[in-house]
Amino acid sequence: MSLRLVEGEQFAAKLDKARMHIFSDFDGTITEQDTLIFLTTHLGGGRELVAAIGRLIREGKISLREGIAAEMRSIRAPFAEAEKLLREQVRLDLHFKAFAQWCHKHTLPLTILSAGFQQNVELFLARDEFPQLEILANELQPDETSGWQCLFRDQTDDGHDKARALRAARQRGQYTIFIGDGLSDRAAAAAADEVFAKHALAEYCRERGIRCHEFQTFADVRAQLQERI
Repeated sequence: MSLRLVEGEQFAAKLDKARMHIFSDFDGTITEQDTLIFLTTHLGGGRELVAAIGRLIREGKISLREGIAAEMRSIRAPFAEAEKLLREQVRLDLHFKAFAQWCHKHTLPLTILSAGFQQNVELFLARDEFPQLEILANELQPDETSGWQCLFRDQTDDGHDKARALRAARQRGQYTIFIGDGLSDRAAAAAADEVFAKHALAEYCRERGIRCHEFQTFADVRAQLQERI
């Protein structure tokens, strides 16, 4: 099992499943690739645009919200074409379905928090297959003339303040666990009681002194939690 705790500090040994609420990012966490980067690369402005926008976000010259909107505006393909490519070339973490079923078996609330789009998430997490999931994401308006338009959940710089859902859960007395991988997950990681992180989010947690478990797949997350509930 590829899992370790950043900074070597231990979380509580036991978890009360009656109080737990698990939240997870979607792109790059549940999926092996980020669907927004994939679509921009294959149907929009290409790798050069993705690299340029990433650089501007890292330099603080534009917000994540502005970057996502610019990437989506570069796409003028019909959504059916995007759906076909996503289904053919983007894969879920092989262990996510079993993880979701495990959460359902133990009556653990599982909420998906995405800086991406409801349409993309539901291509992979269909309601009939994952009826127990709560999905909170932005909305797309595919426009083949002006480029795809984004309907963001809120007016924050991220377009979707994931931390808001975790703060609300903590106010209800729930123990919040967040699973993520990237830039849009930083505020949520800071707000959570416990964090599972990989890729850029793990590096961010190390830099900021945020305790987290580093993981590779949802099998790692499930095994860790299973031992403690």
